Amino acid sequence: MEPLRAAVLRTLAFHAAWGYAPTRLQLLLSLDAGNDAAAISSIGQDEVFLVLDELISQDIAVEMTGRAALKSYVRQIDEGRGREIFFPRKLRNARRAAAYLRRVPGVRAVCLCNTVALGQSNDKSDLDFFILTHSGVLWRTRFFCATPFKLLGARPGARSVDPVCLSFFVSDQALDLSPLALTPDDPYFRYWLLFLLPLSDDGVLDQLWQANAALLSRHPFAKKWIALDAPNLHPYSQTRDGRRETVDGRSQETVKPERFWRWLQWKMFPMEIRALANQDTRVVCNNDVLKFHVTDQRDAFRERYGNNCHELGVEE
Repeated sequence: MEPLRAAVLRTLAFHAAWGYAPTRLQLLLSLDAGNDAAAISSIGQDEVFLVLDELISQDIAVEMTGRAALKSYVRQIDEGRGREIFFPRKLRNARRAAAYLRRVPGVRAVCLCNTVALGQSNDKSDLDFFILTHSGVLWRTRFFCATPFKLLGARPGARSVDPVCLSFFVSDQALDLSPLALTPDDPYFRYWLLFLLPLSDDGVLDQLWQANAALLSRHPFAKKWIALDAPNLHPYSQTRDGRRETVDGRSQETVKPERFWRWLQWKMFPMEIRALANQDTRVVCNNDVLKFHVTDQRDAFRERYGNNCHELGVEE
């Protein structure tokens, strides 16, 4: 099977696995070229769309209302349209939450992720955030990000509509996210990263993109994200002598208070979080990564994706 056709099928296979029908542009930007990325990167986007048209003519894929899907998953187009009606409200509420988060000292970028970023969440789905911080202040930043929403009853479990989920923080010393991915490949994690929706960024997202070039190397047409709102710049990002604080050069007055914030929040974590911490990539707790995904379905998505690829006769 020619590489470009295999790439389009592979991409449709994953989108089918996580229940999303992409637009043509999204199909192009997320195109999974597998081991043929170097060769396919020189191909024009029109050729990608010609392959999609060929698959549609062969009744392997369908396209309706501007979205494409494998023929056996055509229902996902209608299901997706039904979920789109919630996106304007969710984005409005997410931007309100981000208006606070971006002003928390230590925050460098605020991104929506998962189904909300795709505009495919249900009415009561969480507003899932991925937050990048300065190094050396991860724990205290997470505390001041989460506490107001907890006090207002706006966290998952307390609010039924648009609760604010703050379950993934990474410092700018751990921008390479590949250690958090499943091995040998984590298709969900790759697509999750591609479809982040930045709400605020001080420039660190460029660094994030570069740091994950290897992880995204299978997607030759992928483009860097663009934040919806203005850059966030904080006085806290400067030391007294005007230099940025980093893990390598942080002072003792930074380190000691950080130990307190870590101790305080560890005491507050549910037993489930403490039991799973650092056992695998689901729950990670250290000074550069706070990731609390107790219910992690990446293995299930990978299996579903593999089954789709097998039925289509393409390599994962």
